[in-house]
Amino acid sequence: MRGVSTARTLRVIAVAAAVLLLLWALADVLLLVFLAVLIGAILRALARSTARFTRLPQSAALACVIVVLVGGVGVLVYYLGPLLVAQGETLWKTVLHQIDAIRRNDGHSDWAEWLMQRLSAWTAVGGPLATSARSFITLTTSGLVEVMVMCVAALYFAIDPELYLGGVVLLLPRSYRARGREILLDAGRALVLWSAGQFIDMLVVGTIVAIGFSVLHLPLAFGLAVLAGLLTFVPFLGALVAAVPALLVGFATGWHTAIWVIVVFLCCHVVEAYIVGPFVQRRTVRLPPALTILSMTCLGSIFGLLGVILGAPLAAVLLVVIREAYVHDVLGRAPCQTPGRVAAQE
Repeated sequence: MRGVSTARTLRVIAVAAAVLLLLWALADVLLLVFLAVLIGAILRALARSTARFTRLPQSAALACVIVVLVGGVGVLVYYLGPLLVAQGETLWKTVLHQIDAIRRNDGHSDWAEWLMQRLSAWTAVGGPLATSARSFITLTTSGLVEVMVMCVAALYFAIDPELYLGGVVLLLPRSYRARGREILLDAGRALVLWSAGQFIDMLVVGTIVAIGFSVLHLPLAFGLAVLAGLLTFVPFLGALVAAVPALLVGFATGWHTAIWVIVVFLCCHVVEAYIVGPFVQRRTVRLPPALTILSMTCLGSIFGLLGVILGAPLAAVLLVVIREAYVHDVLGRAPCQTPGRVAAQE
């Protein structure tokens, strides 16, 4: 019996090691699949809300959502694309000019040397991406194929999520399939609620920054506001990255303008954290700050930019799964209700 038990243990270890190696080898693909699931869940949630208000079938509501989103993006690109491209190019030239000015004037001081090291690293990473919005057109064929596959997969996930959810549930032991389905649904709700909270934060931050920079008559105010709003999707780190070009543009105008830029960002994030945040948190998901930073840092160090972007939503999903599958089912403790269930009951 002992030999049979040992052989079974070794087989389990071998299978687990093989699965871990496979996951490691396919990590980039799995992150893209997770991004497709995230987009599909958002589309499905929008379609469900549209169907509730319009009394349309789910399929018709999803078609309406896709048409509105694609049409809205097309209109924004047509009317605002040239402005964003022009301001993006000017912004990047301004940033480079300010870096050169700091290097010429204060290049021998300790603080300037430290700043140059940080800015050089930032420009080395951001240069190819931020030079112009036209750089997106020059993506490699494989990159375009990945984006197209991800969009198609997200669309299929949104059209019939039960098909794929059922396939995942079938991989679980028969006795745990009902519970596994419940946990996956809770994780999906948490993912949608986290995304809703981030989109609200993006809108608030972008609006406040646009108003503040317009009052200051800061050059490139619209482009900087769009950048600040988009980067808010990445908690904490996005705000810091968005502040760098704004500060450099402010220093190009004058040191007093740079101080007011800092004031605008501080006011913006105080409003988001202490006024909008508590209101949004009632119906959305808020991750513990330390967990959010650690998840983005760990995934970012391993998988780069995509890991930083998806670190927080992936942590939201894993938090629900660990809370329900391990804390509740394995340890036998009663965890707090998941945010998804609370929102569903309300």
